[in-house]
Amino acid sequence: MFQVYIVLAFLGLAIGSFFNVLIWRIPRNQSVCWPPSHCTSCNHKIRFWENIPLFSYLWLKGKCSDCNQKISIIYPLIEITTSATLITLFYFSGLSLDQSWPDIVITLFKIVSILLFIPIAVIDLKHYIIPDRFTIPFLIIAFSISFLPGNITPMQSFLGIVAGGGSLFAMGLLGQYVFKKGDSMGGGDVKLMAYLGALWGAQIALMGIVFGAFLGSVAGIFLILTNKLNDDNKIPFGPFLLSGTLVAIIAGEKLLNAYLSFVGF
Repeated sequence: MFQVYIVLAFLGLAIGSFFNVLIWRIPRNQSVCWPPSHCTSCNHKIRFWENIPLFSYLWLKGKCSDCNQKISIIYPLIEITTSATLITLFYFSGLSLDQSWPDIVITLFKIVSILLFIPIAVIDLKHYIIPDRFTIPFLIIAFSISFLPGNITPMQSFLGIVAGGGSLFAMGLLGQYVFKKGDSMGGGDVKLMAYLGALWGAQIALMGIVFGAFLGSVAGIFLILTNKLNDDNKIPFGPFLLSGTLVAIIAGEKLLNAYLSFVGF
């Protein structure tokens, strides 16, 4: 089993390296396949030994071998985070070759979906967008696998789409009416929660929105109190929706039961 985790660690680093490509290129509408990896400062073509996840960063001491420009620490951090996340998800997923193939497909897709939280969150934090290629295709896949045995039913998946995407869309319309501002709720957020609702169902989607709103409110209050946020600034909602959904997946039912018990239900 130890060997499996070693393989997962290196696989996670490789996936994280690919996430770095997505994070840089997708918001700029660039191909993720071409041109080959290059320094964003001097366009130096990165050789294969300069492109080994994490290890090349350490070997190069965080600098381009050609122009000596510093390489952002964000790159290895994303690789490490992805690797650690993959190992954790595999450990708690109970994934095994003894499972039926539908169970393996469903579990693997959920693992991939949670891993994608990383590039989605970073892109939204940096560019205030959630690209459609992270949501629309995966929404279709999520709904399609609801037809597999052992998963939520197609009706539950559809209700998840309505609950996740529909509730955010309604909140956006209400926000436009109340605050007299357009785009009070980004379309990317709506599609994101529709996708997550399709995969995990209405309960997880709704709890994800509630937890995400709470986390976003806490962050907003903190930024206001520390004078790091004013009326001209905005906070992307996507990372909080993702964090809230993760909380809902891990402990949503326990938190809901604890709350109901507290209020006397």
